[in-house]
Amino acid sequence: MKLYYSAGSCSMSCHMGLEESGLKYQAIQVDWSKPDQNLADLERLNPLGVVPVLITQEGKALTQNAAILEVIADLKPESKLLAPVGSPDRAETLAWLSFVAADLHKSYSPLFGLQAISPSESTQSEVREWAKKNVHQHLAHVDAHLAGRDYLMGKTFTIADCYLFTVVGWSKWVGVKMDAYPNLNAYQDRVYQRPAVQAVLQAEGLLD
Repeated sequence: MKLYYSAGSCSMSCHMGLEESGLKYQAIQVDWSKPDQNLADLERLNPLGVVPVLITQEGKALTQNAAILEVIADLKPESKLLAPVGSPDRAETLAWLSFVAADLHKSYSPLFGLQAISPSESTQSEVREWAKKNVHQHLAHVDAHLAGRDYLMGKTFTIADCYLFTVVGWSKWVGVKMDAYPNLNAYQDRVYQRPAVQAVLQAEGLLD
């Protein structure tokens, strides 16, 4: 399998999932500041020109973090990254995965594109405050859920944690203060120490 990724982007969640699973794969970096670095291949595989893209064992190009993470987990069920089909734990894990993808991830998006939204500094300021309010609402929800838990599903690390860790990590890049979230901060530290996560961070040039 091959994973097309961009360092630090949402595709890092799939990179983490692959590393945690123990499956054999090749990670291929895409860098928009270097047009010759696999961009042509990416745009051929995904007409939208965005990561992640996973080339499956059957040679199919699969996009979207949630779908890719579910495929990874099901290819290696012994990794326990996702509970069996039909189980309540699987449904809950997928609910958290959907929350991160549809709510938390999207609440950060305006903070990365303020200049594209408007050239006006006053408008950018208004959008920034609005977006941060949404981010904090979602972070508070997760922080409350993590009270007394190691991971989103309790003691078990899942694909939902791959995505959550990745997105929450963007906070330092967009000026979202994390002081009010002790459970979430402890969680981020806990995930950061996982050997597979360390390997991915090192591979993507993000290891502190």
